Amino acid sequence: MQPIIATKGKATHLRYELPQRAHASVVYPVKAPNGSTIIIAGSENGVSILWRGGRPLKQSAPAPKAPAKAPPKVNGTKDAIMIIDSDDDELAKAASQPLPKAEFEDDDEELDPDRPYPSIVQQLRLPLNTEVLHIAVPQVPAPSELQPGQAIPPIFKEKIVFAVACTDFTVRVITLPLSPPPNAAKERSSTGKSQYGEEVVKIPTYAGHQTVPSGASITWTSTTEPGHGEAVEDEMEVDQDSATTPGRRSPRKKQAQSQPTVGRDTKGFDLLVASHSPELGGLLKIWRFNLTDTSVKATNPISPYQTVTLAKPAAKIAFNTAHYPKKRHSQLLVADSAGVARIYDPLAPRKRSGASGAFVALFRTRFENIKSSVPYPPTLASRKPILDAAWVSGGHSIIALLADGEWGIWDVRQDGSKPSAEPSAFSVRNFVGTLDSDKSSSGASSPKSRSGRSSLVPMTPNTRRRTQEVLFQGNPSSAIPTRGGVSVASLASTNDDAALESVVIWYGKEVYRLTDLAKYRARAVASNAGSSLPGPGLSQVHDIPLLGESIVSVSQFDTTRKEAQMAVPRNLLLSAGYRLIVSTATNKVVDRDASTTSSKEQVEEEDTRRTDQALLARGELGLEGMSRLLDNMSGSGPHNTLTLGNPRKVLFEGL
Repeated sequence: MQPIIATKGKATHLRYELPQRAHASVVYPVKAPNGSTIIIAGSENGVSILWRGGRPLKQSAPAPKAPAKAPPKVNGTKDAIMIIDSDDDELAKAASQPLPKAEFEDDDEELDPDRPYPSIVQQLRLPLNTEVLHIAVPQVPAPSELQPGQAIPPIFKEKIVFAVACTDFTVRVITLPLSPPPNAAKERSSTGKSQYGEEVVKIPTYAGHQTVPSGASITWTSTTEPGHGEAVEDEMEVDQDSATTPGRRSPRKKQAQSQPTVGRDTKGFDLLVASHSPELGGLLKIWRFNLTDTSVKATNPISPYQTVTLAKPAAKIAFNTAHYPKKRHSQLLVADSAGVARIYDPLAPRKRSGASGAFVALFRTRFENIKSSVPYPPTLASRKPILDAAWVSGGHSIIALLADGEWGIWDVRQDGSKPSAEPSAFSVRNFVGTLDSDKSSSGASSPKSRSGRSSLVPMTPNTRRRTQEVLFQGNPSSAIPTRGGVSVASLASTNDDAALESVVIWYGKEVYRLTDLAKYRARAVASNAGSSLPGPGLSQVHDIPLLGESIVSVSQFDTTRKEAQMAVPRNLLLSAGYRLIVSTATNKVVDRDASTTSSKEQVEEEDTRRTDQALLARGELGLEGMSRLLDNMSGSGPHNTLTLGNPRKVLFEGL
């Protein structure tokens, strides 16, 4: 599977053409044992799994074919033929054989200097005989990112676990070995129970939906009694009247610290699977399956753990990104197209009935700004629809993208120095898209960035090109895009600092990225307080080779801590029609004639020195980095050069 590479400026796009339409794609959060990044794509006939990069499979020579044996002769005949085994017996024998194990090379793939991009190590198609529209993967943290007291189910160390929503009204939970299968496994007969070691738990329609599901989400919890969780001081209390007024949140009570906590001797985990559909005006169903070390166990007959009837069909659902045993790990974000986002906790106890499951918070968008010369009845006013929403800030905030291009952040935990008078208001808000007429607003709702200072924004080649297109060709699209989404990728911090979160917003055919959400929010708060320091805005990803297709999903690849601290943007995975697109930064071509005397340690030392210089220029260098810089200054050779964020260099000699 070779990509078509297009490089323009500092961006490179790798386009993979697919034989079937891709309805969704996602980057799995756990890497394979050989270091490959796993990509899952939903197509018209099932799912495709790609292993990209890492150590390649060993190329084994094909086994020589044994010479055909002459048929035994029978007395009284000349050339009689006896049938010993039938084809069905051979297929059954091949299917009963154990799965072959893959063997990998000792080192990672050696990249071509002219095409320094990882290749597809292995790919397979898992047929489901139905179209896969949505894919949900768990937010599994890396072992180095685990906090004290946290634990992950052992199955995530050996298997790929994900859920899919299909056009045959079913929701399926699929497990697959994390390691890529060898080529010999693809030659096995598919008549057996499992060709690649996959297991599929199919939720039938009698226990699921009666129409096509619109989305799914999964997470894990403990097998202990529902409602038990770690009582930490930053959790919300369930409102006593949440069934009637879910928007009200009771104040924090001191008794919350004396609630029962989860025992550290928990023996098992359960998998929570949630899906939604537009039937009955909006339906949410949650299932609970037991997780073993190698599989997902479902007891027959399968029945939903909880069924919730919604006021409006949901546009997006997502479990909280916090992990067990934090109490908020089971909170489910439910955002609908009517402009309302609710938080539902299936494990929260209801104080009146004693059952579990309750809405714990509610947020609303602003009303649409309708320009009309005639009086508009207030009863017909509607709120801005929500296209997509996701958890940020470790599950303490929600970022939402609205239909008119506005995006903002709701603070679930109101702990600021100056809490907002309206809890549903965005603490940070801005706009995406190129149609300023669709973004305009009036009154206090106008963001500060759209004040009189907007007239002083310098003209760039990109904005000049857009102005010419509108001037000579007219408005290319007067309608508001109906497609959009938000992708959030987090990199946990090793100290007490906030996690490094990267946010990607796609709106119509435009893609925007924000490399560090925490810094953006800090600058936005400082700007609202009267600071003249401008905040970093969204940067747009240009020249994506969509070839007339529409974007259906965007996901982000993993990154290293060094690149995240250097604000290097993550690689993106986009699904658009019959192609997958990987957007990456252009790498410098390695000079083949360069001297090879430098060792790997010297290269790493040079990278560390450049990182320290960049952090020093931004005023973010720690004590260890300063110590390294002082050591380089006191040394000799090319490493005693210090660049302080400008072309001037200070040389220290004879120290």
